[in-house]
Amino acid sequence: MKIIAITALFFLYAVIVHAEELDPAEIMLGERLFLETRFAQFFAAHNDADVNLPLSQGDPALEKTVRFFGLPPYQIPFTDSLYAGQSFSCRSCHLVDEHLEQSELGMRSYSDFASRSPLPTRDDGKVVTVRNSPALVDASLPRRDFLLHFDGEFHSLEHLVRDTITGRNLGWLPGEKDIAIEHICKVVREDNGNNELAKEFGELSYTDAYAGSKANGDSIEDAFLIPKELRIDVHKVSCDKVFEATANFIAIYVEDLVFAEDESIFSPYDLFLKLNDLPSHADKNESNFDYSTRLIQQIDELKGQNKLQFVEKNPNTVDGEFQFHDQPYQFGTEQLAGMKIFFKQQTEENTKEKGSVGNCVACHPAPHFTDFGVHNTGITQVEYDALHGQNAFNKLKIPNLSQREKKADLYLPATQQHPKRKGIFRSVPSETNAMKTDLGVWNILFNSDYSLPQESLYNIICIQNGIVACKSRDDILQKSVARFKTPSLRNLGHSAPYMHNGQISDLHAVMSFYLAASISTRQGQFRNPDENIAKIEIKPKDLNPLALFLISLYEDYN
Repeated sequence: MKIIAITALFFLYAVIVHAEELDPAEIMLGERLFLETRFAQFFAAHNDADVNLPLSQGDPALEKTVRFFGLPPYQIPFTDSLYAGQSFSCRSCHLVDEHLEQSELGMRSYSDFASRSPLPTRDDGKVVTVRNSPALVDASLPRRDFLLHFDGEFHSLEHLVRDTITGRNLGWLPGEKDIAIEHICKVVREDNGNNELAKEFGELSYTDAYAGSKANGDSIEDAFLIPKELRIDVHKVSCDKVFEATANFIAIYVEDLVFAEDESIFSPYDLFLKLNDLPSHADKNESNFDYSTRLIQQIDELKGQNKLQFVEKNPNTVDGEFQFHDQPYQFGTEQLAGMKIFFKQQTEENTKEKGSVGNCVACHPAPHFTDFGVHNTGITQVEYDALHGQNAFNKLKIPNLSQREKKADLYLPATQQHPKRKGIFRSVPSETNAMKTDLGVWNILFNSDYSLPQESLYNIICIQNGIVACKSRDDILQKSVARFKTPSLRNLGHSAPYMHNGQISDLHAVMSFYLAASISTRQGQFRNPDENIAKIEIKPKDLNPLALFLISLYEDYN
C-alpha cells in the first residue's frame, strides 16, 4: 500500500513539473516585469535619455548581498550580488536561486537574507527598509479580510505592486509617484526587446508583448501570446493605463507563487498527510481552526489503531533527501510530538491534562499555518528595550487618536498625499532617538491616506467569534499598537531571519523567544499583550520537537 502511494506521488510530481514549464504567457510577462531593473529611480536619474542603453555604473546599494548575523553590526555586505551594476527591481529584495550554490546562503522563497533590506540612496537619509522582506510565496492566498504587508497597508496585490514600483523600495520618494509612472511608461513604450532579460522571454519589445502582435506583422509564438482581454497598444493609451497594465501583470505573476502543499513537491508534513489519507484542507464551511482540531483527532485515532505511517525519505529525489535543504527529509515520532504541542490549545476541557500547550495553532492554523490576522508578539518591545533599557517601551508616550491627528506630520508615515510626514512610529528604532520605533498596524488604522484596508483591519482587530470586542475608536487604536500580520510558517528554512524586524536568525531561537514572551505576557510586562501568547505553556524540552515539526513544513520550492 505504501509503495503504491509513493509511486502515485512520483507520477503526480512529474505531471506538475511538466506543467510548471508551460507557464501562461501573462505569468511569464509578469515575471519579466518583476525582474525589470529600469523602473527604478536610479535608472531614471542616470540613463533616462535612452532606456535601451545599460547603466555606466550600478546602484552602490546593490554591489553586495547583505546577510543578517544576529550580533552587532547585525547585518553586513556578505558577498557579491548578482545584480551589481544594475538598479533595483522587485527581485532585489525577493531573491530565489541567486545564491543557491553558496552553502552560507542558498535558496530563498522570494525574500532576502537581511533583517531589513538595503534601499537605493536618496536625500531622505534612509538606507534600509523599516521591516524585514517577507516571503512572497503564498502571500496572495484568498481570505475574507485580505491584507498585505506587515501592517496591513494594502488591500489587494495590485495595490501593493503599484505602490511598490513607484515607492521607496525602487528609490522613488513620497510625492514622486506621478514622475515614477511617467518613467515606467517611457521604459515600456521605448523598450526595443534587445536586452538580456528580453531574450529570456521571447525577445519581444514590451510594445509587442503588451499588444499580442509584432509591429512588423509577424506573429508571436503561442508561448508568449497573452490573452486578448489583457492586450493593449501602449502607444495609444494613457501612461496611467500602461502603468496599470504593468502592475497587473506583476500581480498575476506573484499570485502564481504558491507553496506546493499536497500538490507537487511535497514537504514531509504534506507527504505524511497523504500517506495516512488525512485531510489536507478544511471542509466547506469548516474553519481552519476546526480543521486543525479534527486533523489531530484523526491522527490520534490512527495511532491508537497502530495504522499510522511515518515518512523516512523524499520520494521526489534519488537520494531520498531534500534538494534545497540540508535537514533530513522526515516526519517521524519527534515531528509528530512537536506537531501535537504546536496544535494543542488550552481549553476548559483540557486545563487539567498534563503536557505542554504550544497554542501556536491559535495564530498559525493548518493548512497555510497563518490566520492572516495581526498580532503583537512583543518583538517590537524587545528590540526597543534592548536599545533604551528595560521597560522603556511601556513608558513611551503613544498618543490617542485626537493627539495623533493634531501632530499627524510627526507621527504618521509619509505618503503621496503627505510626503513631508516623518513617521516616527514607523521607523527603524534608533539608539540616539528614543521616539523612533515601529508600531505596525497603529500607523495604518484610522489613517485617511489608507482608506481601503480600514474595514478589514477593524474586522480582524475587533470581531471575535462574531462579537464586537472594541469599545471606542481610541480603544481600537490602542489595541493596534505593535501588531503585525501573521506570516505563514511554511518553508521557513528559506526565509530567515524571522519576525517583522528580522531580529531572530534560527528556529530554535524563535521557539525560545516565544517561551520567554509567554512568561512576560502572563506577568503583565508587555504593552498591549496578546492573549494567545499568554496561553503558551511550553518548557525548554519542547523547543526541539517544535523546531523539528516546523522543519517538516519545508519543501523544495523552486
